[in-house]
Amino acid sequence: MKRIAWLTLIAAMLLVSAASAAYVSISAPKEVYVGDRLVVAGTSVAGEFAQPSLKPGFSTDVILYYAKGTKSEVARKTIVVQENGLFSATFDTAGLAAGTYSIEIVDPTQTTFGGSSKVQQMVELIDRSKDIVVDSPLTQEFDGTLDLRGTVSGIGDAGVQVRVEHDAAVIYGPKYIRTDTNGAFSEEVPIPDGGIYRVTFSDTKGFISTVTFVVSGKPAPTSTPAMISANAPATRSAPAYFEVDTKSGTVTITTSVGIDWVIEYIDEDGRSHKVNDKGQLEPETAEFVARGGTVYVKVYPMSYSDRGTVQVSAANADSIRVSQAAPGLFGDAVPTTAQAAPLPAFLALLALIVVVVLARRG
Repeated sequence: MKRIAWLTLIAAMLLVSAASAAYVSISAPKEVYVGDRLVVAGTSVAGEFAQPSLKPGFSTDVILYYAKGTKSEVARKTIVVQENGLFSATFDTAGLAAGTYSIEIVDPTQTTFGGSSKVQQMVELIDRSKDIVVDSPLTQEFDGTLDLRGTVSGIGDAGVQVRVEHDAAVIYGPKYIRTDTNGAFSEEVPIPDGGIYRVTFSDTKGFISTVTFVVSGKPAPTSTPAMISANAPATRSAPAYFEVDTKSGTVTITTSVGIDWVIEYIDEDGRSHKVNDKGQLEPETAEFVARGGTVYVKVYPMSYSDRGTVQVSAANADSIRVSQAAPGLFGDAVPTTAQAAPLPAFLALLALIVVVVLARRG
């Protein structure tokens, strides 16, 4: 009887010990390409139980070992169990040698995890960097684009995915570019500046390789177009007229401030345009593309009570001047010589006095 009692007690102790041990299981891909992330997922929920066997907040390490020959530690990550019993760890495989690796979760007490737990996973790292040959120079002079040329073996015309990073930001892609039947590719990627560019190549299988390019030089500074100006008095009833000899490209016409000006202009094709977007605190601006011909400009105040001298400036033009021919083109009355150069008031008064004196003498 005593022997049966002892056996029963030992069996009960074993059952209690087994029941108190936690369940944990880790998993990872069996194959990972060197340069890709190695993601390890884990759970403390056994298949037949709904509740995690590890309390939320429980933490330990997951270790990545190089397992070929003598096992050696490569990296370790700390995992923390969440309320749903799940946890994860991510390892960067860039720069690692191809071969067999082992992922193992550390049992902090050697008795925390039960015998049914899965605490180890084997992973094979595959190096695909030799699958790509880059023909474009790794050091290039800045010309606004990054030259990418090369060949990826084994993909034919399926295309290769490219991602370009500069200053810790992705500036291009990820985007598939064309490959021919031999896997050859050629692409000019727009870049903003000189510096270091990391180009990642992938395909439908996954990561292939990351190649670093060094671009020397900087963009040429953009010069601000010189402004030329002319001025003339203007009222609502007597506008100021100008003619602008343009250069080829974008031409900008700008007024002075202080009065709410209106710009009208006739382009090289004889079409009339009107611009009145600003008030008296901002210059009125007209912008258009010219071919190098003459453009006629008319400027006047928005208000009938305003009057003043307007300065009109032009960028990307050879000359700007007050125009005598422009009024007729706009359908306005052409000022007569007398209107254009009125007799000074004191001369008019002197002439009147002479007329009166002569009349009295007669």
